Amino acid sequence: MSTATGYLPRLDTRESYIDYLEGFNMPEGKEREGNGSMRTRIKTYMLETASGDHAIPELDSLFPDAVHLHRMDDTLYRVEDAGHGHQVVGLVEALDERHPVLYTTLPVAESDKWVRQTIDPNPWLDRLWLSSPILFELWTYAQRNTPTDRYIRLGFEHDAWYEAPSDHHSGDEGLNEEKERPDEDEEAPLSRIERRRSRVSLTERLALLNTKLEPLMKLYDPLHSLVQLQIPGRERGGHRLYHDGRATNWTDSFLEHRATVRLVAKLYRRVTDRAEARLWVDTTQVGQDGFSLTGAPVTIRFSAQLSEPTFRRFVNLALRRRTSRFRIGGYITERGPTKVHLAGIDRHLWQPFLLEATSRQLLMVLPRGTCGNTIHRLVTNIQRYLDPRVDVWLGSESYRDTVAQSMTAP
Repeated sequence: MSTATGYLPRLDTRESYIDYLEGFNMPEGKEREGNGSMRTRIKTYMLETASGDHAIPELDSLFPDAVHLHRMDDTLYRVEDAGHGHQVVGLVEALDERHPVLYTTLPVAESDKWVRQTIDPNPWLDRLWLSSPILFELWTYAQRNTPTDRYIRLGFEHDAWYEAPSDHHSGDEGLNEEKERPDEDEEAPLSRIERRRSRVSLTERLALLNTKLEPLMKLYDPLHSLVQLQIPGRERGGHRLYHDGRATNWTDSFLEHRATVRLVAKLYRRVTDRAEARLWVDTTQVGQDGFSLTGAPVTIRFSAQLSEPTFRRFVNLALRRRTSRFRIGGYITERGPTKVHLAGIDRHLWQPFLLEATSRQLLMVLPRGTCGNTIHRLVTNIQRYLDPRVDVWLGSESYRDTVAQSMTAP
């Protein structure tokens, strides 16, 4: 195989891989920076299985037959893929019983493709969806723990993908446009549709961002859709987190990167557990003739009422389509021009749920056993593709408060 492929060597112990990645000086997995230099980029993909309410198969049996996980100790596996000539495409580590992560040095185009083909169709696995409130809370953590002369990188993105063509307004374009688009448009060729496509990257000293970011957010709605955050490393570089659970190591230390990933997964686990405890709807028998009901709905309120064409487009592309990025399906009942009921199935774990969608809000009910990851995925993609300023509630508690309290929990 070419030395530029980014495959890992076939080693037998955790220690040997840590030594290799810490003192990484091989050509595999190196990517060229803007200044022409070559540096190693370890990519980490944070994944989700299920809560303890599910009988989860062993981790090495969750992957397709062509992917082989070779156990090296209690929590670390070497990953070989028959489709890649049985080369070592990465390492999988079970940070806890619910959150495995994949470390790889494949070029990002190859690693993204591998994860998309291997993980996305798998009902036992999903990505960690780092919604904007979660990334903003990590941004607050970085503010508290980073010297103000260090540089912070923030990335914002909003693509009004579900906005109907009749709702377009000239002069409302984003600051930057991207050619890469989702593959869900059945209405017209992309070249004939103009939409609001905003992508903003800010790399600035923390002291300046502390004073300027909030006023900017009040002026420009897409800045509420945070999809990328680079937490500074101890010395130089940082750990770049993405909305879909990928993290790229831009420091010189794999162990420091792993510690940051563990921090993110720990926060995510707390938020998910807290959301499930509040939301899961269940019944308890009370005497012979009655029962009590526990749980609460998820409410996602739009910042402005959707037009009827945009609402119909959202229903058709996000809720009806089997290939939707929301990874849900089910049976839709029309209740009016801008109101539908969905008897839904989450394709992660195939759990049922109920959803009422109107032009003003989404209301979701999660039965016991439904993964809280469903909420993070929904909020992430709503903010990125429909409304960057949604207001989310878990019962009577705001989603942002849930995230903030989870970060400070012991």
